[in-house]
Amino acid sequence: MEVARSILATTAKCSHCSGQAAIEYLEGGSIGVHVCPGRYVSRIIAYGNPLDLDRFREFVQGAVQGTQRIDDTDVRVASRYAWDLGLDRASNDLILKEMYWTQNYRRAKSEDPDRVALFFCANGDSFFVQAVQGNERLCSKCRNP
Repeated sequence: MEVARSILATTAKCSHCSGQAAIEYLEGGSIGVHVCPGRYVSRIIAYGNPLDLDRFREFVQGAVQGTQRIDDTDVRVASRYAWDLGLDRASNDLILKEMYWTQNYRRAKSEDPDRVALFFCANGDSFFVQAVQGNERLCSKCRNP
């Protein structure tokens, strides 16, 4: 997924801390995770063409570790064309699709400062949950080897 890494790897303002969230990649680059310096996950993105909605939903469901139910309606799909990506191509064919889940789209969104949120381990290999205001940057496996 070189296109995703080279063109779509942008930073964004984190909804958790107002810092800059950058993309880290999993699954050989087919999954991107927007994380801020505090390791809060703003968004999980799957790249490809075609994409498997069931597989992606199950991936996100595993990441949130049973703290919420991920429905098909929690996942958005975007099509990326050559013109959309700023690529100079003879045709404006579909380049790839993105499927993404964002914590802020949760149906049960709460402003409770102690609510549970998804974070990505600083070792870059796993997700974990903690209070949204938590300051842990490592999953329990990495904290307690």
